Amino acid sequence: MQIRRILLIFIFIFFTGTTVFSLTMKLGSLAPRNSPWDKTLNEIAAEWKTISGGKIQLKIYPGGITGNEDDTLRKLRVGALDGMIASTMGLNKISTDLFALSLPLLIHDEGELNFVMNKTYETFHKIMSDKGFELVGWTKAGWTNVFSRDPVYYPRDLESQKLGFTTGEVVFTQILKDLGFHIVPGDSIDWLTGLQSGRTDALLLSSLIAAAYQIFPIADNMLDFQLAPILGAIVFSERSWKKIPEEYRQDFLDVIKEKIITLDAEALALEKTALQVMLDNGLTVNAANNDVVAAWKDIVNDLYAKEGIIGSLVSRDIYNEIIFYTEEYRNN
Repeated sequence: MQIRRILLIFIFIFFTGTTVFSLTMKLGSLAPRNSPWDKTLNEIAAEWKTISGGKIQLKIYPGGITGNEDDTLRKLRVGALDGMIASTMGLNKISTDLFALSLPLLIHDEGELNFVMNKTYETFHKIMSDKGFELVGWTKAGWTNVFSRDPVYYPRDLESQKLGFTTGEVVFTQILKDLGFHIVPGDSIDWLTGLQSGRTDALLLSSLIAAAYQIFPIADNMLDFQLAPILGAIVFSERSWKKIPEEYRQDFLDVIKEKIITLDAEALALEKTALQVMLDNGLTVNAANNDVVAAWKDIVNDLYAKEGIIGSLVSRDIYNEIIFYTEEYRNN
């Protein structure tokens, strides 16, 4: 009888110890269902499940089911969600320093962006960690261009137009105001009606977004000059991330890194396709000559040299770190 009892206890401990652990991680995303971003998240979820032997499930809530970014971030903070896909607007709500990589004209092209992102990853990981979040991967979503009714070349051309810009983009909005532009805040659902009504004359968007929201039939001029990269991040609360057994974490991070490389390449291809579609349907692309480029760089560099944006909204140490790596890249 004693032996039987011991065996039963052993069997109970063995099976409960090996099968009882399970974890469902809930992640909110504004990316539409079946979009490249949504498909990538579901691929990550499938790989995490395989790696953990089914013990860890990543449940995706796509298409803004969890609300806008403010709502989603609030749910992440209180534990109703474990993770989210955050755009620059969402990242601003965590820390304005997280906007540093998207400062206008700081980073010039895709190769430079990849180099700087890799070099500064630990810096931004620490910023998020200090705020109680875990940065598990950066994502890229194109570059910002000026789309306008009337051609815009020099900064002075944009000063006379009403520039619609996303509500909540704290740092970029302040930069645009300090540069002397007339900002009309609004959400994405207002972009087209704002142009149609004359409330706005121009927008700062990526080619993909301009095509998706059908901006280009009205704002049918695009300045062929990339102002800033558009970034996002896969973010978990530290509390939730630490629930994942340590034995799985690095493998999970490796999966995310691998999937994001493919996603970024796909997003870049989609951006080029979107631009071609707009060109085929009446978009005029206005070339930026050396004088135009110099004029934009001059006003932005003058702004960064002053105490205000840099040193107030964005740490000058982080700004200088990015400058250091951009110079390293350009000199090689």
